Amino acid sequence: MAAPALLTVKPRARRRLKPSLVAGLVIIGAFVLMALFPQVIAPYSPTAFDYQAVLQGPTAKHLFGTDNFGRDVFSRVVWGAQLDMQIALFTTLFPFLFGTLIGALTGYYGRWADAIFGRVVDIVVTFPFLVLVIAIVAVLGPGLKNMYIAVSAVGWITYGRLIRAEIRGQKRAEYALAGQVMGYTPARIIFRHLLPNAITPAIVYWMTDMALGILLGSSLGYLGLGAQPPTAEWGVLIADGKNFLATAWWISTFPGLAITLAGVGFSLLGDGLADLLRPRG
Repeated sequence: MAAPALLTVKPRARRRLKPSLVAGLVIIGAFVLMALFPQVIAPYSPTAFDYQAVLQGPTAKHLFGTDNFGRDVFSRVVWGAQLDMQIALFTTLFPFLFGTLIGALTGYYGRWADAIFGRVVDIVVTFPFLVLVIAIVAVLGPGLKNMYIAVSAVGWITYGRLIRAEIRGQKRAEYALAGQVMGYTPARIIFRHLLPNAITPAIVYWMTDMALGILLGSSLGYLGLGAQPPTAEWGVLIADGKNFLATAWWISTFPGLAITLAGVGFSLLGDGLADLLRPRG
């Protein structure tokens, strides 16, 4: 009997080592290390001016060249990882938690809770996401704190819809009906039984949403509504180099590549988690 058991375990172990998951972990792990230890990796201060090294191209001394103030672009990209990883987390964590809670409650109780949720969703999705976020930030004022507020006020809708749909399907399952018969409280049924079986799509989407969070933070930074200069943030760095694209392409190019690579990393991580957490027959 031991041999068949081993035969069933090995294929599952191989599936869990999906290349996209490994690649995503490696890429995001590298950015997390940059975010945690920028002072170790970056050779210069991200805000140190050196007017004797203005607009120098990539060299052994300055791997990514220097900007119009002589600041080392590589150091600014490394320090920018700290802020952009923070943006990826903070623009998605509250929407994930709040959307999961609201979606679980509305999916379980239905009726009036579902009707209210549906009206709120209709109002929010009427406007394009980015336009609504920019409008809220413009009213509150530029800055990271107001950007987090704006994204959180809008971004939880998607998580709520995902969890609501999953809970509505799960609450008809035999184990949920058995919990009701045994007299379990709704809170116990929702959070100990239904939600653990329904949260996988939201977790997978969360990884992809982190990539979108970096893109959004960089976009708002480029527009002057997110992080403010001289902060080392990838969108701000791209904005710093927009007037020098013809003569100093490296100022905007390397931060743009960092954004692209981080987005690919989170997307691969989400794809790998989707395969890892997918139920197997």
